[in-house]
Amino acid sequence: MAATVSLALSVLLAAQPAAPASQPEGPAPAPAADTASVPAPSSARPPEPRWRGTGLLATAGVLGGIGFGANLGRVIAASRLCQNLSYDNETQSVAGFDQCAFGSAALGILAPIGLLSNTAAFAFAAGGGSMRGRWAAHRTAFGGERQQNAGLQIGLGAGIMTAGIVTYIGVRIASFADVLGFSTCNERSPIIDMAGGDLGGPEVVEGNVPEFRQCMGRRMSGYLAGIGIGQAMGVVGVGLLTHGAAYNRNLKLMRYITHNQLRLQPTLTFNYAGLTLSGRF
Repeated sequence: MAATVSLALSVLLAAQPAAPASQPEGPAPAPAADTASVPAPSSARPPEPRWRGTGLLATAGVLGGIGFGANLGRVIAASRLCQNLSYDNETQSVAGFDQCAFGSAALGILAPIGLLSNTAAFAFAAGGGSMRGRWAAHRTAFGGERQQNAGLQIGLGAGIMTAGIVTYIGVRIASFADVLGFSTCNERSPIIDMAGGDLGGPEVVEGNVPEFRQCMGRRMSGYLAGIGIGQAMGVVGVGLLTHGAAYNRNLKLMRYITHNQLRLQPTLTFNYAGLTLSGRF
């Protein structure tokens, strides 16, 4: 009897389905990539960038041209600003001084146009240069185009941009300290008593007026020219710098992808969905 019960239990247990193995929590691991199915380098090629930065660079050129024209107009207006300066013998005073010292409407209108145009051109040149560099790197890596000298572009661009910013800031500070040339010119050829001293009489003041007029024209136009040149150099420099940096960075990345035949592809199974990175390491 005991033997019969033992045999029945053995048969019953053998007929039971095996308990499923414990599964770790979370999604099932991705299936192992088959290295034999790694695609050729051409299949690992990333798509060509959609945007070349041409529009941004063209916009930067237009805005830079507007800013340069505005600054050039300021230089011309400043060179003619004190032409009507003269000495009035009846009142024994200098006529036309207010316009000479405080500027004209042209300078007041052109100043913000030049500054805002060049500031916007600086931003567009940076964005356009970066896009163009990425596109050019793809053409070099996969299109067979000649490799560009990215180091030269980076060094030259950084130098021009730094020189432009330093020039702009330096000229701004100097022109502010010199009141756009008035302090220096009035010290050399005094026509206005700024320290409570004796100017030497009406004859001396009248003789100083032509020299003061020429001095103001040269110094004021020189300061404004330096400001405009500094702004233009900044726009050109940042375009070269961002183009070279983006080209160098993306060319290294694309060549690494090609050399190692890396490929990122979607993977979908019954119990897993994700991305699979395959390649040679």
